[in-house]
Amino acid sequence: MPLAERIIAAVARARALPAPARYLLTGAIVAGVFLARWAAIPILPEGYPFLLFFVAILLSAAIFDGGAGLFATGLSALLAIRFFSSSPGDLAIEDARYFAALVLFIVIGAVMALILEVLHQAVARSQRALAKLERSEHSRALLLREFRHRTRNDLGSLVSLLLLRARTAPSDAAREGLREAAGHAMALARVHTRLATANGEDMVSVDTREFIIGLCADLKAAQCGEGLRPVALIVEAESHRLSAERAVQLGLVLNETITNAMKYAFPEDRAGVVAVRFVREHEDFVLTVSDNGIGLPAEGDLDRAPPASPPDGSGLGTRLLRALAAQLRGSFTRCPGPQQVGTTNELRFPAEAPSSLHH
Repeated sequence: MPLAERIIAAVARARALPAPARYLLTGAIVAGVFLARWAAIPILPEGYPFLLFFVAILLSAAIFDGGAGLFATGLSALLAIRFFSSSPGDLAIEDARYFAALVLFIVIGAVMALILEVLHQAVARSQRALAKLERSEHSRALLLREFRHRTRNDLGSLVSLLLLRARTAPSDAAREGLREAAGHAMALARVHTRLATANGEDMVSVDTREFIIGLCADLKAAQCGEGLRPVALIVEAESHRLSAERAVQLGLVLNETITNAMKYAFPEDRAGVVAVRFVREHEDFVLTVSDNGIGLPAEGDLDRAPPASPPDGSGLGTRLLRALAAQLRGSFTRCPGPQQVGTTNELRFPAEAPSSLHH
């Protein structure tokens, strides 16, 4: 425990003592200062009867409370008059200078005690507010964790239901559509599972490096099994904080692009590499997923793709990816890789959340 926290805890215990114990210990502090003042007579002559007693007032008010500080003020004044005034042993003050000094001492001592008590109360209020905030944050984290747990379970149930319906669908097109819907639901469940793992205690944001590397490992296990396909997945990701809400869209784009590469870029179990790269470039985050597979399908709506009439159902994945990019206030592009080898997908979106952008 840090020193400051230990001191605060010790003061809290001292303030919790019964009043008689606090005043008895205050008297002991004043007595100790009195002995120190008595020993300092050769150094501090009778012209300074009250000087060291300010230490007793400060300690009493700081350790205990304002009442102890006021008690220390009165007791210190009596001892100073009794033993260090111009008439030792006599409580009567005939010299106006000593009377003025006594009044000034009592006023300053009382003000010190009251100020320290106000500071004590302010610290106590701050600690109560902090404890309340921590309890609220803990409750919110529990609710979010429970929500994500239920979301994953519900999505898993939805996947099972869609696959069950697909087996009894009346046509091939219906079966394929239901299986595709199940795949998207599974992708969302996978993202939420990885999101809960990546953000740890922070339920609001995630570390992009941990999130992307973990999600890529899940996708490789789902698509390649235990090394049954000779496709390598290389991941390079910088570490940045990203809100959980935007991480969902990022994860869905990552899922869609990697799944497409694993499914279509390497037919007949050919070997290949899928490379994932996530970096910050100036004001944008950039996610790049590239492969060295057979290249783009002939879809006329893809960037720089060969013009052709898209087959039935093609282009839906690209429209989905662009819709996800739009939710991130960004853009998605897909084009042939270098030397027309493979495919390169790029998602680019602002590094700052839309609510914090100036325009």
